[in-house]
Amino acid sequence: MAQLGAASTRGRHVVGTLQATLTEGTKEQGGVTAEVAWVVAVPYQGRGYAREAAQRLMGWLREQGVTAVVAHVHPEHAASSGVARAIGLTETTAVVDGETRWHGSMEPDGAP
Repeated sequence: MAQLGAASTRGRHVVGTLQATLTEGTKEQGGVTAEVAWVVAVPYQGRGYAREAAQRLMGWLREQGVTAVVAHVHPEHAASSGVARAIGLTETTAVVDGETRWHGSMEPDGAP
């Protein structure tokens, strides 16, 4: 897990967290899947911190050989849906614990 940091004229602040849990697929499936999540403290929401951090995380995951990315987003949380969309994930019909599953494949050409 990583902390999201932001610099301001008054110093540096932790504004949230970013997490990626990597799981290897079965022998038949192959590949590595990353389940990603982000949380931004209320005073810092709406400033693009989660989107920027998640986009950078996607680059790092690609470098690690990750082949698929998954996120779970509450259906009423438009901002997190926007972050998922911005990192190339597609909303699915699957619902887990009240949250919609988003999924994306990592392509070798650099596109999510």
